[in-house]
Amino acid sequence: MAHKKSTINLPSMTPGSARHITVHRFGKAGARPKAYLQAAIHANELPGAMALHHLMPMLADADKRGLIKGEVIVVPTVNPIGLSQLSGNNHLGRYDFLGLGNFNRNWLDLSGAVAESVGAELGGDAQANVSLVRGAALKALAAMKPQNELQTLRVEIMKLSVDADVVLDLHCDQDAVLHLFTSVRDLGGPMEALAGDLRAAATMYNEPYPEALTFSGVNGALWARLADRYPQASIPQACLSATVEYRGQHDVSHELGESDAANLYRFLVRRGIVGGRAGKLPALKAEPMPIGGMDVGYSPATGILVYHVPKGAWVKKGTAVCEVIDPSDARGAKARKQIVARTDGILFSGKQNGRLAWPGAVVFRIAGPKHLAHRKGMSGLDD
Repeated sequence: MAHKKSTINLPSMTPGSARHITVHRFGKAGARPKAYLQAAIHANELPGAMALHHLMPMLADADKRGLIKGEVIVVPTVNPIGLSQLSGNNHLGRYDFLGLGNFNRNWLDLSGAVAESVGAELGGDAQANVSLVRGAALKALAAMKPQNELQTLRVEIMKLSVDADVVLDLHCDQDAVLHLFTSVRDLGGPMEALAGDLRAAATMYNEPYPEALTFSGVNGALWARLADRYPQASIPQACLSATVEYRGQHDVSHELGESDAANLYRFLVRRGIVGGRAGKLPALKAEPMPIGGMDVGYSPATGILVYHVPKGAWVKKGTAVCEVIDPSDARGAKARKQIVARTDGILFSGKQNGRLAWPGAVVFRIAGPKHLAHRKGMSGLDD
């Protein structure tokens, strides 16, 4: 099948305005394995869109040469609502102005609807169960009647992703190195291949799955939720779903986009979605670590933020990662409040891309190998 481009029209929310989502399809519809890739659900996070800008011509060329064995769906800018949020020469794009919710929260957990529809039919045949679950999930989405553009966006996008073997949601942090979040329980094989091929500096996983209804979370956790609900049935983790954080918001360049696209393409080859030779899997930069082991640093006060440790460095517990300086205090060193690491681990995010901190602002994240007592019950995701 040749590369096809289509649009999803969203309902107009105000007279004279309308938005749409552009969808690109490569390979043969319905072929397996199926990959779904999207970027910019947080619409001011564009490094992922840059990666897809460089990936799509590669996929189009592969399609012409008959190399796409499965199906690849790419939505390079999935959130036209957030893309329109220009205010005072700043692009916002993280929160819905209408309901004030985070665009990457409150996605659709379909496990209950699937259970009601086909739960009694799930048995010992894993392949049959996968087909039943995917069919029931698509049926549940088809029956929904969204009332506004954001609801429509969520339903229509999940129709594209819910039956995929691979779902990659491309984001970025404010100031970070490349890292991954995944809801997948079994980290062996596919997830390690993703982390290796994408050259992730850190990979964090939920146990057993995320409570926050993020896009990648609901796609991946559907299978784990059903497996918990029906322990007697053979329900595999049929979707490798991950949030890929492509560094910081300002890390947009052709050089990075070309490199990221090449790494994504290599992963699709390794998964058998695109034909070719992926070559030797690059060694992991770091072992996957639990979300419960992630230390999040918060500012204790308002002031000027200064970092002492570079992003990507391994830090020891007790290390002063950064400090907040009160510019109105004339006491020199005594005007500085240090914020220290509470675990050994990888400093993968210096959260603030500006240098003004305020009480409670997230100023860093560290991926650590051991669960932290103070993080029990916390998702690890600030809003």
